[in-house]
Amino acid sequence: MRIIGCICVVLLAGCKLVPPPPVETEQPLPPEVVEVKQTEPIDTSELCLVEKEVAEFEHRCDLAYWTSLWIKADEMSWPRRKDAINALGNSFEDKLTKIIFTLPISTPYQDRLRASHWLKEIQARLSPDFARLVKSIVQTPNEQILEYESAITLLSRVNTQQSQSIENLQKELEAQRKKVEELLQIEASLMDKNRSSQQ
Repeated sequence: MRIIGCICVVLLAGCKLVPPPPVETEQPLPPEVVEVKQTEPIDTSELCLVEKEVAEFEHRCDLAYWTSLWIKADEMSWPRRKDAINALGNSFEDKLTKIIFTLPISTPYQDRLRASHWLKEIQARLSPDFARLVKSIVQTPNEQILEYESAITLLSRVNTQQSQSIENLQKELEAQRKKVEELLQIEASLMDKNRSSQQ
């Protein structure tokens, strides 16, 4: 028994002498390296909507004019903008003006969709730098708004169908409840007749 006790003491003492294993600390992972694609900045001092060979019109190279027209359109109500759009023709300048007049948020879905088609019609004729600018600040946001509005319309349609289904089910349930009540009344009257005939 003494020997076993000595062995236990030696083992316990030996455990104290052995250092505990090092605690592994988590090394922070290096941040992901994101490659940023550098593009040449657009030189707006000589930015023209279209090359001279494609079309020649007033304000062809006047970005300030088109920006102020956009601000003006944003401050106008949709009915006034719609009247202005209807008064314009189909020249390149007029189409661009129509597109700008449909950019504000208050423009209905159908008209915004039409403007998207107009933009596709003139896009190939835009100068490369202006095409990049239009894609970034006009086309992509407009397409996103169209997608959101389309999704909202679809969800409203689904909600309307579901509410109609619920209403129909409630009517059906009410009709079934009335039938059950009628059957219970018939059963109760039959039981009363049965009781009275047994007496």
